[in-house]
Amino acid sequence: MLVIDIQYLLDKNKCYEYLVGLFHPEGLKCPKCRCKLPEGQHPHKYSSEHLPSYRCRNCGCVFNIFSYTVLKGIRFGVVTIVMMVRGFLEGKTTMHLSKELKVSYNNLLDWRHVLQEVAFGNRDRSKLPDDAVESDEVFINAGEKGIEHPLPEDPPRVRANKKKAWGHLQTTAHPSRG
Repeated sequence: MLVIDIQYLLDKNKCYEYLVGLFHPEGLKCPKCRCKLPEGQHPHKYSSEHLPSYRCRNCGCVFNIFSYTVLKGIRFGVVTIVMMVRGFLEGKTTMHLSKELKVSYNNLLDWRHVLQEVAFGNRDRSKLPDDAVESDEVFINAGEKGIEHPLPEDPPRVRANKKKAWGHLQTTAHPSRG
């Protein structure tokens, strides 16, 4: 699982550098001619979220860190993007994230679906080492089957484990208030 240090990344510049390293490990390059961005080149313009765009000195293409990536066209700031991805990886709900990040639920849900689709397409397709896979190991109550009924041919309503209610010792009804 990808671990993101939240305190380190809440700074806009550090979030930007993190995303550049994530999407462009060899450094930012022009997506068309693959020419490397020269040291000290000033941005061509800034987006409304202060995301710099650069103009290639070789071919004139204008690009930013998200051009030709899965996040092309995203309109969130870099801190919001890092927190969004972190929330997705932690399994937070879209509603919770939209409230936490103060962004549109539908927009966030669309980005979740885009990233899930890309992750599904890039999943590991290699065979598992074992022929048998136990899927119940991921459940919290795995292996807790209760008491086995002596007559397995009885219908399910008879075989079910009877849990005593907290109000009356003989029934499962809630105690009456009166």
